[in-house]
Amino acid sequence: MSTAAAPLGLLAGAVTEVLPSEPRPASPSVVDEQVLPAEDALEELAFRYGRTYDSSLAVDADRTCFWSKDGSGVVSFLRYGRSLQVGGGLLASPDAKPQLLAEFTDFIRSRGWQATFYNIHDDDLPLFRDRGYQVTKWGEEALVDLPGLAWRGKAFEWVRRQTNYCRRKGLIFFECRRDEMPLSEWRRLTDEMRAVGEDLLAAKPQRSEMRFMEGQFDPDRLGQRRLFCARADEGQGRVEGFLVCNPGEDGDFWALELYRQRHDAVRGTIAFLTHQALELFQREGSKTASLCLIPSLGCEQPQSGDSALARRALVWGARYFPFIFNVSGLYHFKSRFRPRFESRSICASPRITLRSAWAFVRVLGVLNLDWRKVIRLAVGRRAPGN
Repeated sequence: MSTAAAPLGLLAGAVTEVLPSEPRPASPSVVDEQVLPAEDALEELAFRYGRTYDSSLAVDADRTCFWSKDGSGVVSFLRYGRSLQVGGGLLASPDAKPQLLAEFTDFIRSRGWQATFYNIHDDDLPLFRDRGYQVTKWGEEALVDLPGLAWRGKAFEWVRRQTNYCRRKGLIFFECRRDEMPLSEWRRLTDEMRAVGEDLLAAKPQRSEMRFMEGQFDPDRLGQRRLFCARADEGQGRVEGFLVCNPGEDGDFWALELYRQRHDAVRGTIAFLTHQALELFQREGSKTASLCLIPSLGCEQPQSGDSALARRALVWGARYFPFIFNVSGLYHFKSRFRPRFESRSICASPRITLRSAWAFVRVLGVLNLDWRKVIRLAVGRRAPGN
């Protein structure tokens, strides 16, 4: 999280025009002489009612927020031309969701805009269908039910082996809290973490980190997110990797959303961080942890009224462009923690079009490619032994 997401009012004059080449938030506004809720209210809604890994991303600096008239709910989005890309779902209590969606839908349709929601739960789909949204499955979220999880038996043998190996190599797991260390120590630690992220980016085809569906590492504005670290040599050595977790459902839900490790990190560092974080949330009494979305998983079969454009793009992208986004690798890793999988959908008004699909690609930044790295990675995957 960087700075407060900009509130968006319900009057035409409250909207700042956004150029197609660069999404940016509207300026804060006042509606009917009532100041709209501030950042802390937005963060509180994400904490209380967030249900997916990206709910906490609603507070990111580049988002624009549409608040319901009574201030009880919010929709957070990025705008690209006439297309709105909505992340985090409907941040409101179950009773307030229908009115929030109705007001937001009236708002966009009165301006001739398109809106696409991502990561929508199955039990919220009737709300969207009733408002004329096109529903398309776009993947499955990996969820670990924490109560009673024992981590024993053959099913978790791989997880235990990774953790034990990391411990033998001297890795320790700890939470990084700004209020528990001197500022100089915090700066040294987080600067090293930033270097770890830059190290990983060098091995990706993109020029920069992806946006919108992925959080940005900003350790000075974590809010209610939590930061964990794996350090070598029993805490005296270098940072091998780190993990940022996003809250939801009043703290009963935690999403292991952003994780990074050095290219030459101790083998199993991310598995170690994941296992230790899950055990910590389990001890604290949380109910569910998310290992986040696996795009395209379970999307092969057409569904009534869905978008063939989006479905085929998801399936073909996972199948033919793994060097851009490695879906099979994600599934292989996350399945080791024996999660259950729940469907997540795209809900688009009036429907997914080439224009709205292109807006998503631009906002995400997935095709902001460094072609030298793309060629190197593609050739590397085809080399003997890979």
